[in-house]
Amino acid sequence: MRLQGIHHAALAVQDMDLMLAYYRDTLGLHPHPAKRNWLGAGRGFCLHLMPSNGTPAPRDPASHIAIQVDNLNHCAAWLLAKGLRPYQMSISMAVFWLTDSTGPLDNGIGTLFLDDPEGNTLEFIQRGRGIFSEYDDGLD
Repeated sequence: MRLQGIHHAALAVQDMDLMLAYYRDTLGLHPHPAKRNWLGAGRGFCLHLMPSNGTPAPRDPASHIAIQVDNLNHCAAWLLAKGLRPYQMSISMAVFWLTDSTGPLDNGIGTLFLDDPEGNTLEFIQRGRGIFSEYDDGLD
């Protein structure tokens, strides 16, 4: 058996309309033509929003979804322009709030984080930057 990659990740969501609007309209994921709760993030990766009536899990950045972007500074600019509150975080989970997208973005581990409206943590990674840059070649 040869694994080819991660196909999708799933999030349990309380308010489907709110979360669809957030991931589709705010972050720019593309809706599936037939399944409204499946959103494409590029290169074959999908986010599956699953309805849940259970109590949302407490916010825990150790449980997160990481999204690869082409340029971390452009990502920060996009998020800030949308009125969102991206941040950087250290391994010890110290938070560094972003107010500008033009700097080196090398606080903490050198990636960006964002919490969605229901408290799920997203991490934005650019290959070749941050703590994972020295391992990028071994992850393919």
